[in-house]
Amino acid sequence: MKNIFVFIFLFFFSFCSLAQNYPLTEHQQNINPNLIYSENNFTLQKPFTGIENKTVDSLIFTQTTSKYKNWFLRKIFDENLFVKQDDKFIVILNPLLDFRLNYQNNTRGYHNTRGVMLSGKLDSKIYFNSCFTESQAIFPENIKKYFDEFGVIPGYGRIKPLSRSGEFDFGAAYGNIAVKACKFLDISLGYDKLFIGDGYRSLILSDFSAPMMYAKTAFNFKKFQINNIFTKAINPNFNNVLQHENPVSLNSRYPAKYVSFNTLTYKPTKAWQISLIEALVLTQNIDEWNYPAYILLPFVRTTFINYKKQLTNNFVGVNTTWQNKKIGIIYSQIFIDKISKSDLIASLQIGYKNFDFLKVKNLFFQIEYNRVPREMYLHANNDLHYGHYNQAIAHPAGAGFNEILAIADYKFKRLEVLTKSVFLKYATINSEYNQQNIFDYSLLYNVDANTFTRNPMLISDVQIIYNLNNSYRLQIFAGISNRADLTTKNSTNFIQCGLRTALRINYDDF
Repeated sequence: MKNIFVFIFLFFFSFCSLAQNYPLTEHQQNINPNLIYSENNFTLQKPFTGIENKTVDSLIFTQTTSKYKNWFLRKIFDENLFVKQDDKFIVILNPLLDFRLNYQNNTRGYHNTRGVMLSGKLDSKIYFNSCFTESQAIFPENIKKYFDEFGVIPGYGRIKPLSRSGEFDFGAAYGNIAVKACKFLDISLGYDKLFIGDGYRSLILSDFSAPMMYAKTAFNFKKFQINNIFTKAINPNFNNVLQHENPVSLNSRYPAKYVSFNTLTYKPTKAWQISLIEALVLTQNIDEWNYPAYILLPFVRTTFINYKKQLTNNFVGVNTTWQNKKIGIIYSQIFIDKISKSDLIASLQIGYKNFDFLKVKNLFFQIEYNRVPREMYLHANNDLHYGHYNQAIAHPAGAGFNEILAIADYKFKRLEVLTKSVFLKYATINSEYNQQNIFDYSLLYNVDANTFTRNPMLISDVQIIYNLNNSYRLQIFAGISNRADLTTKNSTNFIQCGLRTALRINYDDF
């Protein structure tokens, strides 16, 4: 009876939710987030490597037992493709696949991705993860338009257009290594996407944009955790989309900057998690810094560094999470750009999620509200904007928007139904993508406010999924996505089906 009720719930929900991505991978990995929360773990930063705690280690490296005796059937339906282990180490190798056909506006397209993912650990002190993919694809119209305006495909760096209209060739490589230096200190180096927060979106650091180089330290002491992430990002004017003089060409040295994140998390009880967050964008012109010693002190430096605004872009914020086994998880973010006597420029997120919604096992439901003012993330120095490879570091829509999104997902054995709706109302200036607002300071402060228009969009998705192998999330799926401009009443459908390993999110719902 409960199963019938759930399918009726999803049926009505799908009337406003007609997904091209698979948003339930806990941001770049095959981990059940319900188990992370229920075990009283720190949940602020993703992805996990296994070094964080025994719960994460077990979720990543415990092997599934198969009922099949045939090797081929075990690998297709239950087990990782290749595993080598003993008492001291384990190495896991899996394929990364995405073979799909799509149809939009009387045009047939495809997505063809092949790759491998290698992960492992040595004596529970050294953890590593690496993957590489090579792809060719024809993307939906909104992603093609993004490429025409910014010269990149969201989620990737450099990309090469092919002969056919809207056809692209691109590769991606990710990797990290984490070392447990002592009982309280973990150190990580990598090139990957990172995420700060507990929601589907993050207003601080999300896994929307291209991967970036980073160094990370985590200090754990009882109910406290202190993290520092130091990254190197590519300036927003990559490919000279701002059309400045002396442009940077595709083959010349990319303009770069550094972005530093500090978080202080406190768990007073199992239910509560409270985090203070600081982000600092720094010019790569190290010789010009000449800062006093307090620049090394997290949070203190943001207060005293303002007199050097031409070299830094400063942000502070707070992330809170409250969970209850019966009620669910309530989370929020406040991220502050500027504070003055007359104004406060800050982003706001508040959301709710439940992994057994309405007491139905495996019925996931999430609803989230995000608001970002159009003045957010900007800086008078175009080299210090809050972007990377012409993509927002935080929310995919950039700045100047209000958003409400809802996700419902139900699993019954290997069958899964996923629906999602995103209502996004954003400010734009003669462009379909308001994200340009975070790249060019002059677009905001040198343009009449009346030039901005509010553009409401409704993006709806539904997918039917059969999970062939949960160890590396091999899926057969079919889905339809509808993108409707509520001002012009224009809408487009994007239909697709295929075979994939759904381990990474590439966002197109903005």
